[in-house]
Amino acid sequence: MNYYFLLFLIGCLTSRATGQTLKPDSSFQQLARNQAVRAYEQDLREQAHVYEGNEYIAHDHRIKIHPFFGVDSLLSCTIVYRGAQYSDIKMLYDVVRDQLAIQPPGGGFRLRPRNDYVASFIMGQHQFIRIVGDSAAGVPTGFYEILHNGRIKALARRVKVIHEDISSGKFQADYLVKDRFFVVKDGVYYEVKSKRSLLQVFPEQAKVLRKFMRSNSLKFNDEKREEAISQVTNRYEDLLK
Repeated sequence: MNYYFLLFLIGCLTSRATGQTLKPDSSFQQLARNQAVRAYEQDLREQAHVYEGNEYIAHDHRIKIHPFFGVDSLLSCTIVYRGAQYSDIKMLYDVVRDQLAIQPPGGGFRLRPRNDYVASFIMGQHQFIRIVGDSAAGVPTGFYEILHNGRIKALARRVKVIHEDISSGKFQADYLVKDRFFVVKDGVYYEVKSKRSLLQVFPEQAKVLRKFMRSNSLKFNDEKREEAISQVTNRYEDLLK
């Protein structure tokens, strides 16, 4: 709901336009004003659900860089929380802990909502969903970025781990990126670590896909791996049509 529109509506109901000669119906104005205020207050209460949770505790300030996805400044995001969608929520995604850090509109400390209440969220061009995984199959429960969303899905599990170094006699630490990638085919999760493991997911089209990767100069190094996984998955779906 647009709060500014509601406030504007309330203002309009308490005044008449210039040039009107009709006497305002004060009882109607009061009723309409009360209804608008109640709607505004109800929307605030519903919006407040997304600001539930415990306080988000910051990481050790001595660790270099930051533990978040993308940038370490608050972003305006869309989140589906407890079945309701909320827009323009200021928050960060802590990749190290697989947690969201939400900033309430009034300021104060950031909040950590319950992960199992978060179905999905969007940060800029990046869409994440929560998946209840299978530890026995090596698929952890948590948030996954959707790289390709079709009959076949390509997902990225964003991971950062703390790397400590005390060889100099003093504490030094930074975050190492250890992203994991999965392709979901026929309900089965396949972890993709190399070009070979990716092609093994699509054995019947492996020869065609290998040629596709060569012709498009798709590399499987750290910087290009997710692009290659996304494009090969998309190409495989095209071959199914």
